[in-house]
Amino acid sequence: MSSELKGPFNDLIFKKMREMGVQSLEEFARRTGISRGTLYYLVKGRQTATGTWVKPSVDTIIALAKVLDVPAHELLYRLDPDAPGSEVRTEKHVPILGYVGGGPSQMEAIEERTVPVRVKGNAAHLVAFKVRGNSMCAGRRPICDGDVVIVNTQDKGHPGAIVVARLENGEYVVKLVKNGMLVSTNLDANNGPPVIPADQVAEIVGRVVEVRSRLD
Repeated sequence: MSSELKGPFNDLIFKKMREMGVQSLEEFARRTGISRGTLYYLVKGRQTATGTWVKPSVDTIIALAKVLDVPAHELLYRLDPDAPGSEVRTEKHVPILGYVGGGPSQMEAIEERTVPVRVKGNAAHLVAFKVRGNSMCAGRRPICDGDVVIVNTQDKGHPGAIVVARLENGEYVVKLVKNGMLVSTNLDANNGPPVIPADQVAEIVGRVVEVRSRLD
């Protein structure tokens, strides 16, 4: 789309158009019941001399929220980020980068996909991995085969934290940080080495901040 289109909802509108297989705003307007004039007004975007958005009507916000399947308050906060309640966490989609080994790393390709999370502000620091293996499937919060872990790449962890790490051989693993090493919590799983020395770790990708269990 043209860089001249500066509407505050454009990413949501264009994403919905792709999901629907719609190529034009005219077709999107026809299929959603939003008038073509209103839709063009929303996509082009209009701002006052002070830089605030010229706001659509409440009826338009409600109709758009239904079409896009997002909360109406999220659209309102895009119009006025300083409005009361704008600190509410909204749903963002975090990319799943691939598989991470709960035992040995699993490097096979994964289809491009995302996982929704509720965060305050930008979610660019979050990524996700799908777990293979059960060497972390024990302890207070087991991480088991098939689970998805959400990782904060701005937090490199601390002793006692669960992290995702890239090893010197290029593999990725999810492990517990302990005594300067990466260790497994489920020693009965026999999925690779129970302890990975620091000299085999090329990078700590980030700390695991949430586990989405396949059983949840």
